Amino acid sequence: MTVLDPNVSGKKGVTVLIQQSTQRGYEKGKEMVVPIDEGLMRIRHILHPTDFSQASMTAFRHALKLGLSMTSDLTILHVDPTQADPDFENFPRVRATLSRWGVLREGATKEDFLALGFGVRKILSKGDNPVASILQLLWRKPADLMVLATHPQDPLGKWLPDMVGQSLARKSRTMSLFVPGHGSGFVSLDTGTVQMQRILIPVDHRPHPQAAVDAACTLVAGLGMQSVMLEVLYVGEPSGMPQLRLPQRDGWSWKESFRTGIVVDEIIETADLHQSDLIVMATEWRHGFLDALLGRTTERVIRRAACPVLAVPVDPLTTLRRW
Repeated sequence: MTVLDPNVSGKKGVTVLIQQSTQRGYEKGKEMVVPIDEGLMRIRHILHPTDFSQASMTAFRHALKLGLSMTSDLTILHVDPTQADPDFENFPRVRATLSRWGVLREGATKEDFLALGFGVRKILSKGDNPVASILQLLWRKPADLMVLATHPQDPLGKWLPDMVGQSLARKSRTMSLFVPGHGSGFVSLDTGTVQMQRILIPVDHRPHPQAAVDAACTLVAGLGMQSVMLEVLYVGEPSGMPQLRLPQRDGWSWKESFRTGIVVDEIIETADLHQSDLIVMATEWRHGFLDALLGRTTERVIRRAACPVLAVPVDPLTTLRRW
């Protein structure tokens, strides 16, 4: 079904709703809807770098919720230029947070926590450059997902002192969730409940966006969301929409949107218009997670988005043009 989007004033806005099917796979235009178990990722290890700021506390609860929901080990890393003493007084309180959420009883023991099925490790590292420390840790213990805060005054400045550790960064290519410190994100501070009703997935031919689709579905399934709208946005003519495989599950709805204009502006306007809870983008990261910060479209979306942005690395050898 094709309808005009009345909310796009003065522009061509076309939306295609993709109906679900009980068949194993079926085609809808250029999309292939497939069962949910195809293409999902396994997130075993989450890394959360923190500077102990309020913005990092917002990112922390997202990292903790994802670790809890997906039974993924969580590493919390703080880099201090003056000391590396084993003093973890300033680290976020994992058991206290889980108790506030009702997951653990008040005064829960270490054994109570271990029964949840995932582990938490806190690392205090001495160093002048947090980026170098992050890359060194990723080299020793690769992470499937990194969760870090963006700061309202200078969203990316804390992570960009200079280009360091390039050989390590090229090999890290870690999927990263950037959580704005000025908002609440999609995880409640008080209850740990998840608000994720709408996800925006901007797509293009380079890099191919299938990895972003799979990553979005991985998070939705891992967080146990029963009802969600996943919107695939292409800025350009509808005939140019890349071919995608769209996993299906009861309660999930897929929608195609087409807009014309400046790519970053259209992504941000669409996310704001529909109050998206998450933006998921594929990116070529020739320099690991630093490319999400130094790139074109992804970097600008991270700076301007009001909601968290999940940047998903795609092998640069398979693409010719970067976002």
